[in-house]
Amino acid sequence: MNDELARLLKELEQPKEKTSEHSISSKVNKASEEDQSPEAIAERLAFGFCENYLDKQNSWSTYFGPMMVWVSDDGNSYESPSLSLVDNDVIEYWKARSLNTNNPIMKARYSGLVWDLSEAAIGNKPDYKVAIDYVNALLDVADENLCEHPTETITKITRAYKVSSALNNDELIKKSIESAINLEDRIAEDDKAGLWGFCFDLFVLSKCQHLSDAQKKKLIEDLESRLVRVSKDYSPWVSESAGVPLATYYHSKRMDADVSRVIDIVGHCFENSCEELAAMQASSWLQHAHDIYISFDMKDSAERVLRKVSEVGLEVVESMQEFSHSMEIPKEKLDAYLESMTSGDIETTLNRIAVQFIPKKDQIEQQVLELAKSNPLTYLFTKTLQDYKGRPVATIGGIEDDLEDNVIHQLSQNLSIASFFLRHSFNKTLEVYELNAEILSGFILASPIFEESKKGIVKKGVQAYLEADYMSAIHILVPQAEAAIRILVELMGGSTLRKNRQGGLQLRTFDDLLRDESAENCFGADTSFYFRMLLTDQRGWNVRNDVCHGISPAGAFNYSTADRILHVMLCLSQVRESNA
Repeated sequence: MNDELARLLKELEQPKEKTSEHSISSKVNKASEEDQSPEAIAERLAFGFCENYLDKQNSWSTYFGPMMVWVSDDGNSYESPSLSLVDNDVIEYWKARSLNTNNPIMKARYSGLVWDLSEAAIGNKPDYKVAIDYVNALLDVADENLCEHPTETITKITRAYKVSSALNNDELIKKSIESAINLEDRIAEDDKAGLWGFCFDLFVLSKCQHLSDAQKKKLIEDLESRLVRVSKDYSPWVSESAGVPLATYYHSKRMDADVSRVIDIVGHCFENSCEELAAMQASSWLQHAHDIYISFDMKDSAERVLRKVSEVGLEVVESMQEFSHSMEIPKEKLDAYLESMTSGDIETTLNRIAVQFIPKKDQIEQQVLELAKSNPLTYLFTKTLQDYKGRPVATIGGIEDDLEDNVIHQLSQNLSIASFFLRHSFNKTLEVYELNAEILSGFILASPIFEESKKGIVKKGVQAYLEADYMSAIHILVPQAEAAIRILVELMGGSTLRKNRQGGLQLRTFDDLLRDESAENCFGADTSFYFRMLLTDQRGWNVRNDVCHGISPAGAFNYSTADRILHVMLCLSQVRESNA
């Protein structure tokens, strides 16, 4: 290695100062920038790995992992540092350095890498003595406060305990427990939830057999005392950090009274804090309190909070701002589009409209992924969907966890935009072919999935649509669409019944029928997905459920919704008897 790197390593052996692997890595990289000696490469590698990588589900299944992972333009995945760079010589170098260095942070890193990566990199199991040196170094780091940030020290002591437990070394386990408890006593600050409670999680909730009764009693009493303090002076989120672990412990011991006591404190912290919040934020916090109550089976408290959510809902609606976007479409282009949509004859036109306005799920998924690239922050956070009264009806998570939720949300927006073209296509068809209720309903009812006894109802719904009585049209046609899907499932040999709680049979729900294999085989994945989003999914338009349950306000019965329901009827009309 070069002289500059040698001097740096010597300096790092001097009196112990607070530092971090990241800081050491920066210094090593700077000192050995152009040094390609085996020693310099091994040093850069040693401090280039990311600690506690198991939580990120790396492909190595190791504690240490690459600092960066990316996919290049060629579609291949790359990692830095790569495990392939760790060979036998590197392992031997780290092993020697772990024995020679007096710096506990460096000793922990070298010995930790040898213990963790030897088998994954070169296929050799390391000597268990390496693990003992590793744990002792981690304990030195924690006990001597050598990390720059207390959260890093928590990571070290947690690792020490877990490696000790894996070794089943009673002495080291007890040392790790004592060190961890002492650490928490030193660094805990009531308003910084990340600096306390880790011992309770690590030893009490995980039922550590080496935790003494006195230590267990102390951890429980400390967290109880902290809950009392933070519930008075700090954010309800801090109270949750103290209360939920306690309640989880009491629940495991079937101490129901203590569960209720603790969760009442947490829940009321959220409820009381909402009084000074904006309506939208209050609604979100109340929903969170509701979820906490439900998770501990406190149904009465959960119902009380739900009433508060309903009460604040109207304020949420009033506080919302409307955003709109306009675009101009040249008349000649719109005319050309409508001409192409209505060319041929009436059957060709109606079939074309049915097919043209079915969204393609894979295209929308690609659209969402591209939007997430250009607007990453928009897709990182959870979105709450609310009804016209401000009541939360669904949540859309981040794109990594809830891609389908985001696809449905995007599809809902796309349908609103496409409603302009669907409306003009229907209007142009009515104009060109002078459609009346008899012709349009006749086209729809040619499908065998509409029962003879229901045809008169469908005709009335179509007539109401053509007369712009959209409220009547929607109320009439939505149930007939559901009935048609039920007949389709029966014709294809599926069952439309399921057992109920009373021991009898009842009809399957519309959403359940739309997910039936026979329905998807008939219509295809895109159409089935479209039907569910439009009719039965709270993340989408949910027209059927809102209409049939009396939830939709008068304004929801507009031409845009009616056009979509008529489009559904046209899609259903595509089911015809085979001549074979």
